[in-house]
Amino acid sequence: MTNWVSIDKDKCNNCGFCVTRCPLCFRKKDDEIIAQADENNCNLCGHCVSLCPTDAIVHHKMDMDNFIQIDDPVGFDTDAFVRFIRERRSHRHFKDKEIPGEVLEKLIDTCRYAPTGSNVQSVEILVIQNPERRRKLSDMAVDYFDELGGKVEKHIEKLKAEGKEIPENIQRTSNYRGRLMLARKVGYDPIFHKAPAVIIFHSPSQTSAPKDNCVIASTTMGLLARTMGLETTYIGLFEGASKTYEPLIKELGLPEGHEVFSVLIIGYPKLKFRKTVDRRPIRTRWE
Repeated sequence: MTNWVSIDKDKCNNCGFCVTRCPLCFRKKDDEIIAQADENNCNLCGHCVSLCPTDAIVHHKMDMDNFIQIDDPVGFDTDAFVRFIRERRSHRHFKDKEIPGEVLEKLIDTCRYAPTGSNVQSVEILVIQNPERRRKLSDMAVDYFDELGGKVEKHIEKLKAEGKEIPENIQRTSNYRGRLMLARKVGYDPIFHKAPAVIIFHSPSQTSAPKDNCVIASTTMGLLARTMGLETTYIGLFEGASKTYEPLIKELGLPEGHEVFSVLIIGYPKLKFRKTVDRRPIRTRWE
């Protein structure tokens, strides 16, 4: 059986941190720590290497040069960080300015450090920068809501005839149709807002927490982008269209078994918000 982990006995001080953190891969026997890690019990979290105070553990399935020493942990002023979060706004107006490739690459690379359910690390990213490609995908999403809206309006007419109340989500879908069609008619991009880059987060559907994984990755990117002078917004309309609209699914060409779970548009903002905004308090139950 192949062992993914080895322990340098000359460096090991038998502290047992690895055993405490991962008893599936490490155990103590006769005052000696034994490691057996493979595809049956190791999910490549790297915590054993990160915890070891003497650098005795080597994980042969991971890049050991990418384990960065933490001497002085990064700290943030709490109130300043809260303000940073509150200053984030959804931006749909961007400057006609290209995002440098190295900036996008840094944003993407950082997303791999975002947590995933069971550490599956299954999030993948599709970057759309070509304006024609962006427009085509936007038009297909609008086409989807046009078709869906037509069906929904017939359903609404039926409910009205029966004297029944129209559910909020049904009415909202109907409203989308008119707004999207009008926006496209006058030359506006109502899906991607002519952003210089569209970032599509997708993942295998049959894995641990695919939606959570993609949303955490996109949130990580959105916050990091703010430190680089960029702003973002989530495009749920496109995500929704990508779930069931066959022409769009085919056009995206995602790997077999993948779905879109989060979408961001990103660019240099044209508008500057001068105040934070109010939000309703979150309903909370303490137990």
